[in-house]
Amino acid sequence: MANKQKNNFNILMQQWLIIYFACQVCAQVPIPNRPLGFPYGSEGQSLIQLDAFIDLTCPFSMVAFPTLKEVADHYGVANLRLNVVMFPLPYHRSAWLTTQSTFIINGINSDATFKWMADFYAVQEKFFNSPTMNMSDTQIMSLIADVAGNVVDRSTFLSKLQEDEGDSDARIMWKYSCSRYMSGTPQFLVNGVTLAASSSWTLDDWKSIIDPLLGVDVGSREQHTKETGNYVMPRNYVMPQ
Repeated sequence: MANKQKNNFNILMQQWLIIYFACQVCAQVPIPNRPLGFPYGSEGQSLIQLDAFIDLTCPFSMVAFPTLKEVADHYGVANLRLNVVMFPLPYHRSAWLTTQSTFIINGINSDATFKWMADFYAVQEKFFNSPTMNMSDTQIMSLIADVAGNVVDRSTFLSKLQEDEGDSDARIMWKYSCSRYMSGTPQFLVNGVTLAASSSWTLDDWKSIIDPLLGVDVGSREQHTKETGNYVMPRNYVMPQ
């Protein structure tokens, strides 16, 4: 059974890569009418933008999510803007519907978007592949609506989801993520540059990257930035391959 699942996964990933590279050659990624993503906190100009590409059904994204909000709260919007980009992974059964759901909720009440994300992560296991394997999309939609009902009117939300609202926005966001060479979640950009951070990073790990960019005195780290121009990476920093 394990080998069969592994083979199915490999086939799915091969198909996904073929489709992705074919789209890169044959089609222009749609240009959105506004910058993509769900910004955290109040509006305003920020010195640094942290783009986090996540999947609501990804357990690693769930681990990273509270820390990302902690980082944003620590620095404040004047210094750092956290921008969440949904990247639904094709091998997660409920990922696409949850991405559509995020657009729907954001459209109904943008102040509820991050509360929705936190609420969904709290019950994420219900939406893993195994529990939903024998469910129809209609059944999964109903379960999602139960969670969405914590932040918006359940019947209004479910009606919009059943009408496929948010599908076009989700497609554009997925294509954009592919164009930035995202291949999993969570993944990160800092001021548009890929950062090979880990979902297990703590606030201190993030501070070791963000503080020097803000010119903050970070003790022993400051000397090497002046002398060599290189940052001291956290001990669990993963160099990109």
